Formats: sequence, C-alpha cells, structure tokens
Amino acid sequence: MIWLLRDFDLLSVLIRGVALSFEVLTLGGIAFLLIAGLRANASEPVRRGCWRGIRWAATGLFLAEIASVGIDTAILMGGSALHFADVVAAPYFIAGTIAALATLAVVTCAAFRGRIATLLLGPLAILILLAAVAGSHAVSRMDHRVALVALTAAHHVGAAIWIGAIPFLLIGMRRSEDVGEAKRLLVKFSPMAIAGAGMLLLGGIGMGWVYLGVSADKSLSGLYGTAYGVMLLAKIYLLVLIVTLGAGNFFLVRRIETAPESLLRRLRRFGEAEIGLAFTAILAAASMTSQPPAVDLPADRATLAEIGARFRPEWPRLTSPSFAELAPSTPIQIAVKEMQFNGASAPSDSNDEAWSEYNHHWAGLIVLAAGIFALLSRLPRTRWARNWPLVFAGLAVFIVLRADPDCWPLGPRSFWASFYAPDVLQHRLYALLILAFAAFEWGVQTERLHSKSATMVFPVLCAVAGALLLTHNHSIGNVKEELLAEMSHTPIALLGATAGWSRWLELRLPGQKESRLASFVWPASLILVGLVLLNYRES
Repeated sequence: MIWLLRDFDLLSVLIRGVALSFEVLTLGGIAFLLIAGLRANASEPVRRGCWRGIRWAATGLFLAEIASVGIDTAILMGGSALHFADVVAAPYFIAGTIAALATLAVVTCAAFRGRIATLLLGPLAILILLAAVAGSHAVSRMDHRVALVALTAAHHVGAAIWIGAIPFLLIGMRRSEDVGEAKRLLVKFSPMAIAGAGMLLLGGIGMGWVYLGVSADKSLSGLYGTAYGVMLLAKIYLLVLIVTLGAGNFFLVRRIETAPESLLRRLRRFGEAEIGLAFTAILAAASMTSQPPAVDLPADRATLAEIGARFRPEWPRLTSPSFAELAPSTPIQIAVKEMQFNGASAPSDSNDEAWSEYNHHWAGLIVLAAGIFALLSRLPRTRWARNWPLVFAGLAVFIVLRADPDCWPLGPRSFWASFYAPDVLQHRLYALLILAFAAFEWGVQTERLHSKSATMVFPVLCAVAGALLLTHNHSIGNVKEELLAEMSHTPIALLGATAGWSRWLELRLPGQKESRLASFVWPASLILVGLVLLNYRES
C-alpha cells in the first residue's frame, strides 16, 4: 500500500510507455499486412505470422489501456471528491474506453481472420488512432488545436508504419518460403517506411515548434531549459541513431535484387537494433506526456549560464561526510504523509549534497574503469582485461549500501518499508540489473558461458536499464534543481541504450565490419558514462 501511494506517477509513465509501444505495434502490424503483405502476395505462413503478431500486440494494448484508465481514475478519485459516475464522463475515460473496445475488436478479427476481418482492420485502426490523439496534449490546447491534432496524428501514423511495421517485416522475412518472397516484402515495405519517417519528422518538428514556444522565444530556452525540452533532445538523439540504421537498410534494399542472402541477414540485424532504439524513444515520449509542454512554463527555466556553471569540469569528490553529519531521517509514517500530500522531496543540506556527489563520483570511477578494461580487452595479450564485468558487481553493492542513507542498511527505515520512495525502488532495481549482467557477461567474456541466450543478457539489460532511466525522477513542477540533475541522468540513459544496442550488433553480425565498429562503440559509451558521473554536481 505504501509503495502504491507513492509510485503511481512512475507506474503511470511506465504504463503509458507500454500503451504507446503496443499502439505502434498494433497499427504497424495492420499497416504492414494491408500495404506490404497483400501487395507482395505474401504466402500463407507470412500472413498467419502477421495475424498472430497483430493479435498479441492488440491484446497488450487492450490490457495497457485498461490499466492506464484504471490508474488515472484511481489518482483522480483519490485526490478529489469525485465519484466513479463523475469520472466516466471525463475525456480520458471515454478515449481510453473507445481504444480498449476497438483493440478488442482487432483481437477478435485476428482470431478469425478471413476477408471480412481484413476489411474491418482499417476502420478499427483509425478508431484506435483517433482515441490516442484524443488523449494527447493537442486536444487540450486552447491555441493551434486543429494543427496540433493533425501533427500529432501524423506523428503517430509515421511511427506506426515505419517503426511499428519493422517487427512484422522481420516476421515475414523469417517465414518467407524463399528468398524471392523476402525481397518482395522488402521492396513493398521500403516506400512505406520512407513515408512513415517523413510523417514522423513532420509531426515532430511541427509539435516541437509549438510546444517549445519557438515563435515567441527565439532563444530556444524551452529546449535546453526545461524537462520537456531535455526529453525532446533525448528523442532527437535516438532518432538520429535510428535514421542512421534505417539509411543503411535503405541502401541494402536498393541492391536487393542482386543481394546475396548475407545482406538480408545484415538487414534483419539492423532492423532489430532499430526496433530496440525506437521503443526507447517511445518511453521517452511517454515521459514527455507526463510533463507540461515547455511553452506553458515560462518561469523556472535553467539558463545557459546556470547550466554551464553546473557542468563545468571539476575534480571529483573522493571523500564523504559521515552518516552522523547528514540531515536526521524523517520517521517513515511522517515521510509517507508528506509524500502523499505534497510530493515534496526531503530537505537536504550541503552534507547531503556532498554525500550524493561522492556516491556519483565513485560510481563514475567504477564505470570508467570497466569501460577502459573492456576497451583494453580488444587488444592482443590482454586476456586478463576480460574480467572487466566483475567491476560492476562492486558497483551494485556500492549502490545498495550508499544510494539511500535513510534506508537499510545505514538508516533507520527497514528494507521493505523504504520501498515507498520511487528513488529507492529504482536504485535497488538497478543494483539487481547490474549484478545480473555482470555475472552473465563475466561468464561470456571469460568463455565460461557459450549459449546465445547468455551472450544477450548484457546488451538487453544495458538497453533496458538505459530506457528505464529515462523515467527517472521527472518533476511535474519542473523545479530547476531537479531539471539540472536530470541533465546528468539523461545522457547516461542514452549512452546506456547506445552501449546495449551496439553490443547487440557486435554479437548478431559476427565477422562483419559493422560488428568490429560496434565492438568499440559500447566500451566508448561506458567510458563516457563514467566521465558524466565523475562530473555530477548537486549544486
């Protein structure tokens, strides 16, 4: 109960991200089947695979919509005197219910298939899209509403027919009866993906122009001085990576008629990385929807001078105040009430800030060492450096011991009761993730583990951890200090995703030049994460 009281915001962002992901997959699957699959005269195994994928994606979207409406309803009723009868007339409830019902109809169509089911997919997809747009920032705007609704719809459609359709392309290529069928699917999908990328960019640029308030503020302070702008920059970075991979696939498709089968394998591997990075971007989009657009926050923006002062290089803090010098811990019952009613963070002083900086800087040293050893392990006669994952086990222990001084084992709050705080939950989740990938990757690097599943643990957990970090501590009030702290966390999240998916490509493209390039990208990403942590500042 304590955990639920405090973690609704985090849970809401995560479920929003899940709902957006399944929406993109459902609409992308329908688009691929209707536009590429049918036009390419796909074989029955390919069509059956697409239908099955659509059914699973739509089922996930249905559950996510139900959960999202339920959580929003609980938050609304818990924080007001409204009854359920009042809430059902709210726009979010109506839009979520329509989306759930339309999605349920898609699940039914996918179960029965056939001509009528195929004809119904288009109208149902439009209904799901309209419900999604109805729940966006665009509908609630007083200005530029029509234009923003159109741009939001274009953004969703573009994401679906490009990103959401890629998994179905991979399914189709895997199930194709011959190489010729796989090539036909690629030829039909390529213009669809280009159109989707164009719509995605058009919608994103247009919405960014309005939501950042560029027409009124040419300084672009909404981009660099607000949490909304920081998350938009994160999406842009991920989009650049995705477009780079997509461009590689585009040139492969141009040679597809004369391409050997090995090129098809490269294309599939690039597609896997595209999918992973794209869904990281979708999680960033979910975080953006939980915050007010920058144009609505003309005050409390960070200035370039403040950002420069916070991130100027300084020598790391390698000594820490003692636990007795920290601000006294608030009893758990009082802390829960304070968090429940005003969401305020516990007060801190210079000793608390020094404690936090010390933790970040030592964590940075550990990650920096791991990255350097991983890079050294690429050289001949440096086999000892392959033990670099063991360094991360020390980082996991360090996080559990030092990250939350009010809680077990240093503070008076017990292990289980301390989960009331989202930060504690996230810190412990990260400690578990780090310990898991350290154990598996050490086995892989030292050749104690040989299974493909074991080799994928490090890239998957690294990418997932990077994606989850994008949800870390977003302030609804856009408090400047929390924004400046977020500016340290966001690059780490992006570098984590980069490291995970570059390691994925290294493993999935053995012997290729792309694999050799990727083998240097992820150690470099770890080194950069270490440097970012070493320069972390609380004030």
